[in-house]
This record gives sequence, C-alpha cells and structure tokens, in this order.
Amino acid sequence: MKKLTLIILFMLLSITGCSSLNIDVDHDTSYNFHGKTKYAIVHKPKEGDNTLINDRIIKAIKTTLNEKGYKEVAVSDADLLFVFHVNVTQMSDIRTDYQVIGYSGYRYGAGWGYGGYGGYGSAVVVPNTTTYRWTEAKLIVDALNPKTKKIVWRGIATDEITRGNYTTQEKTAYINHVISQLMKKFLAL
Repeated sequence: MKKLTLIILFMLLSITGCSSLNIDVDHDTSYNFHGKTKYAIVHKPKEGDNTLINDRIIKAIKTTLNEKGYKEVAVSDADLLFVFHVNVTQMSDIRTDYQVIGYSGYRYGAGWGYGGYGGYGSAVVVPNTTTYRWTEAKLIVDALNPKTKKIVWRGIATDEITRGNYTTQEKTAYINHVISQLMKKFLAL
C-alpha cells in the first residue's frame, strides 16, 4: 500500500511538476464569512458532462472543506452553497517571427557602407509562422450566499491539459491537487 501511495505521488508530481496551473480568486468584501461553518454542494450536471469527473470534484471539495472545519448539511440549512463548472477549450496561438537567411556583409547603417543595399553580401528576411495548439481546462468553484443566491467567493483554476492514458488513481490525484490548491485561497474559518 505504501509503495502504491509513493507511485501515485510520483505520478502526480510528474503530471503537475511542469504544470501551468493558474489559480485566481475573488470575493465579496462586504460579505461576512465569520461564523459560516455549514455548507452544501449543489451541482446539476448538464447533458454530456463526465459524471465520473464531477463526482471526483465533489468529493475533493467536500474533503477540503471538511479538513478546514466546515460541516456538510442539507441545502436548506447551509450557510454557503458551493457550485462548480468545468469548461474545456481548444486553444491556439499563431506567432510569426522573422529570420535572416544569408550573409549581408558589413554595414554602417541602412543602405550605407560596405554591404548596403546592393552592396557586398546578400540576405533575405523570411517570415516563419508557427501555430501552437493546446487544450485548456478551467474549473470554476463558486460559494453562494443561500439567501440572495449571489456569489460571495469565486475560485478559478486554469491549466493546460494533455491527453494521455492516465489511470483512475492519477486522474483522482490530479483533481485532488487542483481542488487543494484552489481551496487554499478560500477564506478559512
């Protein structure tokens, strides 16, 4: 069991070691979080949602909040309601740079001196365009005031994801890592 834990930890570090995970949080400064200890998670999956991933996210949020001293209760008794959304987008970035090919000789300035326009040597400036493509995943976790249904805290985790044959344990470990990093910024009791 200990060996399996070390293997999963190593895999998690190898997946996230070069991670581009970005965490951003915001909150309502007028909302008083003091004394808010009871929560409920409200999630209505949309058609086509991966319920396996959703269940892992819910479990990770519950675990993290429970570790912080919060208690899960029924929606009607909650001080805070948590909802989340997952968005996966194909991204691309097109960049053009210019490379000088050839030899232009010695120059004093634009068109003057040795190697000026039509002078010694010849060089060509060639554009080189490269398209970068990647998949970006965004997880948004909101804490709502149950009375007003307004967002009082929002955490956004954005990361570049790679396709691979990851095991269930690796997927779970990665989701736990993302939620842990995101919820570190949640206003604690």
